[in-house]
Amino acid sequence: MARQREILSGRRDRFAVKVAFLPDPNEGRGATPEQSLSWGALEIWVNGYNLCGHVEMGEPVEAVHWYLLPFLQWLASNWDFLLHEERLPGRNIASDAWLSMLKTAEPPTGLPDAKAEAWEVAWQDWWQRHSLLACRDGGLFPALYTRRLQDSIEFSWGDRPAAGAPEHFRFNAHHGLARLRPDDVAWVLFDILDNASRHLHEEMTDSPVLQRLLEDVKGLGVSDHRKRLGLLSGVSAGDGNAVAFWDRITSLFPALPEGAEQAIFGTDESALVVTGACQAALMFGSLSPTIDERDARLLAAKLVEYYAPDAKTATLKNLVHDEPIERSDEEAWDYGYRLADDLLDQLGGRFFSDGRVDVDAVYSHLSISVDEIELRDRSIRAVAVAGPSHKPVALINRSYEFRDSEPRRFTLAHELCHLLYDRGYGARLAMASGPWAPVDIEKRANAFAAMFLMPTELVGETVRSLTLPLDSPQGVWQVANRLQTSFTSTVDHLFNLGYLDESTRDSIRAAILARAAATEK
Repeated sequence: MARQREILSGRRDRFAVKVAFLPDPNEGRGATPEQSLSWGALEIWVNGYNLCGHVEMGEPVEAVHWYLLPFLQWLASNWDFLLHEERLPGRNIASDAWLSMLKTAEPPTGLPDAKAEAWEVAWQDWWQRHSLLACRDGGLFPALYTRRLQDSIEFSWGDRPAAGAPEHFRFNAHHGLARLRPDDVAWVLFDILDNASRHLHEEMTDSPVLQRLLEDVKGLGVSDHRKRLGLLSGVSAGDGNAVAFWDRITSLFPALPEGAEQAIFGTDESALVVTGACQAALMFGSLSPTIDERDARLLAAKLVEYYAPDAKTATLKNLVHDEPIERSDEEAWDYGYRLADDLLDQLGGRFFSDGRVDVDAVYSHLSISVDEIELRDRSIRAVAVAGPSHKPVALINRSYEFRDSEPRRFTLAHELCHLLYDRGYGARLAMASGPWAPVDIEKRANAFAAMFLMPTELVGETVRSLTLPLDSPQGVWQVANRLQTSFTSTVDHLFNLGYLDESTRDSIRAAILARAAATEK
């Protein structure tokens, strides 16, 4: 009889996995000898929450019980994808992988048959690489996704029942997410893989299946880091070789000055995972999947142009700190408002001019450059670049579809949030603000921009001085003109601050849309 064994790795209050190998209650019927040997219990803990906890026949159960060999094989074979691949299939539509995959499970209505089929194939392939359910092989596992998100590992989960789950079985987990340091996750998972594979192999040393698993686990520490950087840069596993993709990115860069190669391509990594992505990978990972080579070369040239090892300023350094969104209960919009309030307090109202915030003066005070770049991709608002060896800069896309003065001010405030609060390992930042940037990070930056340009104090002064009713399109326009902000962001901000109720906000929006439609006719 096989030995029973428990393996626990990590901390339950942060991230931990526990497996326990137990006697097969089915005594090997309907299973291979290796599978029967791997019967056991699985617990996965994230931020103190046991994702495998469930209710069965009215009784709470801490672990799921099933054959664990498919789980171990899936984890080993998808290692680099789980820890380095961020880009979702189809569309970047929600704040986390679980919700985005749920919303994109069906192709958009109206897609031609061939494109709809390609959509479904890409979705299924990504699901196979990132969903724990892909390895359940008949068992009942939680609906958990694991993926990279910039310099974090994102776990996201939901409460939709797995196919075939009996009515008396229900996981405790509701929709949620957590984002953890890559090295913390990688070492826990490797420790489980290493100990579990060696245990199984010791129990059945003549098994080719278990020998192969043992070899696959040993090989995790010698993966080509170019593959990992290719995945971080946004290549889809279905688009070809990630190594070739990364080599193509590096070929876009012109001759580099001394020291620039490390600044642009240098990473923080262990044998198991790239912990801190380089600036080139961060930039290309947030770009549209269809960006052309001309745009890519322009952006590569800007990374080189703003290489400046001695560009640090004390004023900016004192304000910069990483503010990761780690949990699902952190509302991105409230978070952005709070960060803007804190910054305005630190600046002490010195940049209020003629009843508005002078965002250009803030940039000048912080020694942040503003530059323009003309990209063919009109969906990219701007690109923020900063790092230990880079002068911080906001690159405004001249081709972006909204080019009036108000959207430019909003864009500068939006990028300021990225430059101050979205820096990962080593204070590196290279983020393209567009449809493929992380959704909740973009929402937070939009909220920051709204509050930074429309502080509560200035809004109150403006509202008190109005000559028109605030609960009218004309009144909102008067506020927007005074603060030099767009109508849309102004009406939403007034609602969030409680100056407008939901019904009034919606009627004002409808009136403006009707007027715009009449003008177009």
